[in-house]
Amino acid sequence: MILYRYINRQLFATTVVVTFVLVMVLVSGRFIKYLADAAVGNLAADVLFQLMAFRLPEFLQMILPLSLYIGVLLVLGRMYVDNEIVVLRSGGISDSTLVRSMLPPVAVTCVVIALFSLYVTPKGDAEVARIFEEQQNRSVLELLTPGRFHVRGSDSGHQVTYTEGFNRSAGALSGVFLSDYRRGATEAEGAEVLAVWATEGKLVERYGMSYLALSDGYQYQGKPGEANFRKVHFEQALIRIGKEKQVARPPKVRSWSTADLYASEDNDAQAELQWRVSLVLLIPIMVLAAIPLARVNPRQGRFGKLIPAILVYMLYLGALLVTRSWISDAPQGQVPVWMHMGWVHLIAALLVALLYLWPGWRARQRYERGRRA
Repeated sequence: MILYRYINRQLFATTVVVTFVLVMVLVSGRFIKYLADAAVGNLAADVLFQLMAFRLPEFLQMILPLSLYIGVLLVLGRMYVDNEIVVLRSGGISDSTLVRSMLPPVAVTCVVIALFSLYVTPKGDAEVARIFEEQQNRSVLELLTPGRFHVRGSDSGHQVTYTEGFNRSAGALSGVFLSDYRRGATEAEGAEVLAVWATEGKLVERYGMSYLALSDGYQYQGKPGEANFRKVHFEQALIRIGKEKQVARPPKVRSWSTADLYASEDNDAQAELQWRVSLVLLIPIMVLAAIPLARVNPRQGRFGKLIPAILVYMLYLGALLVTRSWISDAPQGQVPVWMHMGWVHLIAALLVALLYLWPGWRARQRYERGRRA
């Protein structure tokens, strides 16, 4: 049908544009955060794009339903402003026809979101967790950029690391400088600095910890502001530069497969399973709500009800998130029957049905009043 193709073509173009804008905003913010972590040495620069690629399905599963919802509002809002809906109504086109015209994009979006939320996103979260685990177990020197000072600090002091050259494959460094500044427990104790300069260094593993084997260097130790620094020359020295390797922690429930969530009776697992299914159910309910919410007066403009409609969407999504939190925080095995996301979807569906019935009910009321008058 020509009407179906007309609406779907506009809906597709609008949804793609809205999705692109929202993805760029969300991805840019997350990438800046990861870039800041890489700048201070908490992440290696070569894993940034891997992290973004594995996080992209999670971003899309949250953005696509909203983009489709906004797309329906914008497309129908423009048709109301241009009086196209008035012409369609006079030709016998009802809300049910508009609903049928949007079935293909809604079905495609539901399939994509189901694929992401039930399969792709958990695998991506597992890979992100694995990368962060690897980064935590990497030594400070493995995150170094040759020719730049690497500073890490805390309330008790800070450490500075520098190398002129770094052969990562061999784990060999040249022109190594290490400085450890420690504040005293009291003001009377003051601070102390331990600095080391060596011609060469090599990363080695001993007892599950990272060490730096230094060759032909000097060690300086003393208190800032005093002249009694101790200088020691060494031919070989072994310095611990990393913490003990951490045992891999069990993955969070968001990284579990959907089959594992279904088989588990844990509250967190059940909340995550309901959340994944809710992302799929969210789409048809909100698209159905968008059709009556998009009704605007031509004088209002196509954006007349956009903000209230988005607030409705955020309220629905917020109710799902609150219910998810309640299920996770409930005592194990004692989740009440009413504490289920299915009730949120049922209430939303009833409110959507009310949106469709309300205009007809008001028209009948006006007719009855006019007849009595």
